[in-house]
Amino acid sequence: MHKRTSMVLLVVFMALGLLGCSSPSTAEPTPTRTPRPTWTPLVQGLVVATPTLDPTRFPGVVLPAAPATTPQVLVEGGEGVLVVPQAPGSSGVQTVVVIIVTATPSPVPTPTPGPPTGTPPPTPTPGPPTATPLPSATPLPPVSVQIAKESANARQGPSQAYPVIARLNLGTEITVVGRNRAGDWWKVCCVDGADVWISDSVVNVNGPLWAVQEVTNIPPPPPPPPTVPPTWTPLPTPTFAWPFRIEGSVQEYPLGKDFFQIKGVIYNGVVPSYGHKLRVRRLSTGEEWLTSGSESYWNWEVVEYPNDGEPVNSNVDCPNPRTGLRCVKGNVKWDSNGVAVPRGDDIWEITATDGAGVPVSAPVTIKTSAAVPNWYYIVFTSRP
Repeated sequence: MHKRTSMVLLVVFMALGLLGCSSPSTAEPTPTRTPRPTWTPLVQGLVVATPTLDPTRFPGVVLPAAPATTPQVLVEGGEGVLVVPQAPGSSGVQTVVVIIVTATPSPVPTPTPGPPTGTPPPTPTPGPPTATPLPSATPLPPVSVQIAKESANARQGPSQAYPVIARLNLGTEITVVGRNRAGDWWKVCCVDGADVWISDSVVNVNGPLWAVQEVTNIPPPPPPPPTVPPTWTPLPTPTFAWPFRIEGSVQEYPLGKDFFQIKGVIYNGVVPSYGHKLRVRRLSTGEEWLTSGSESYWNWEVVEYPNDGEPVNSNVDCPNPRTGLRCVKGNVKWDSNGVAVPRGDDIWEITATDGAGVPVSAPVTIKTSAAVPNWYYIVFTSRP
């Protein structure tokens, strides 16, 4: 709006400057100022004059001829510059007139009074504000421990100074209800209706550990029992369910062939026992055999020969072997070749018996393999 007003004022000043100049009919006389034209406002608007140009101030400039039109009327409420051209052949000064028309604001309508307004209902008195409920926190899952050993001690308190109350088996899961300050013992519920303590070293813990509360009211451990000096008790003389037992373990020697062979000793710990037998039982078939009675002297078997190249007489050389010679003694022997039974992959039971075949020892189990040609050496003794 300010920009438009400035342009209008500029046009007014230029028009006023043109009013001071006249266009003489000839070049001789001194031009005189043409009187300012006047106009009569119309009822619906204003008539605006047509501008002319002063040739003394603007030589050589010719305004274009105005078309023959009817005078223009500036209507109230409009904007801009309107000109009215003169009739052809008329002379004189035409003046540009700029009129700024301001529209008259329309009157604000007066509201028509309506029917009487009813009595408004009473405004309710606000009570105390209702508290907005806080969102409830999601409860944390319980913490539990699972026993990670075959057996774990459950104690009365959080150290080994407390007595053991129970033992929990591998995989047992129990709920945690507290911890000690160091966090290396867990208070759990329940064992036989009571809280107990489990060491962290024997369990796997599951759940939010940070939520476990520290137990502060832990009673001290009970005093240790008084130390009683040990009393010496003589060891009882061992007794055996059988008169004979195996001495040491079964020995194997890689000197066998395709049959099962047993070399045995039945003695009292010093000298050979005469007349005892071995009962041999093949588990795959249930077959049993008895050996001949044991001898009262030793028969020697060479298990390792010397490197001197000299011949070996077992009964002569083995009691006092030379370097490199190794022998075993026995007074009973059996092999499956005599009963036409191959060694094979099987399990055998060997039992010492008396002369009538009544067992005098527990059976000894031997597992044979067809691919491993070993023979076996067993010693039965009646020595305590």
